[in-house]
Amino acid sequence: TLDGSFPNQTGYMNPSYATTAEVLKTFGYTNFAVGKWHLTPFNEATDARPFQNWPLGKGFDRFYGFMEGYTDQYTPDLVKDNERIRAPKTPEEGYHLSEDLAEQAIRLVNRQHMVYPDNPFFLYFALGAGHAPHQAPKEYIDHYRGAFDAGWDEIREQWFANQKRLGIVPENTVLNPRNEFVKPWNELTDVEKKVYARYMEVYAGFLEHADAQIGKVVDYLKEIGEFEN
Repeated sequence: TLDGSFPNQTGYMNPSYATTAEVLKTFGYTNFAVGKWHLTPFNEATDARPFQNWPLGKGFDRFYGFMEGYTDQYTPDLVKDNERIRAPKTPEEGYHLSEDLAEQAIRLVNRQHMVYPDNPFFLYFALGAGHAPHQAPKEYIDHYRGAFDAGWDEIREQWFANQKRLGIVPENTVLNPRNEFVKPWNELTDVEKKVYARYMEVYAGFLEHADAQIGKVVDYLKEIGEFEN
């Protein structure tokens, strides 16, 4: 709960500490925040006021995203700057929040680059994926059909072996025990296995879809010659 019991549970950032955007602003940067914010107390997350804990009150020049910890990917609770807005399209028209956020990030950087190409900018880009709700286009989910049927015990062993092979972890690393609150896969019923395998398929599809949107932003930065800047 964000009740202030501990320093990390106040629901807002201590104003004594500057954000990256506030620091960069003093050096002439234009700052954009796109996506998840989740740094404003619930009772201040209304566009009536106050705005000191909103992105524009924390050093950002523009904001497009959502204020809460999560939101529906097809019908999000969207905010533009200091105002709540409707999504530009409906789910029936092909709307998905991750795609919208990537497009808006590119749009903001494009406007900056076209008018002030030599002015530095900072883009904070935070997708809702992979936080719940896990929602992705069907083709991304179906891409993983059957990929997790072996179950989480065998799959975590495979992933761990891959991490060693890729050099992500040292060869002498030991895999930690399974979480005590997670059942061994072979003790699940057939129905549970089917449901949990589907959970993993959906999550994987959600992350791949998110990767594709990040790729759009990266490709645009390369197109304008700013990726290595």
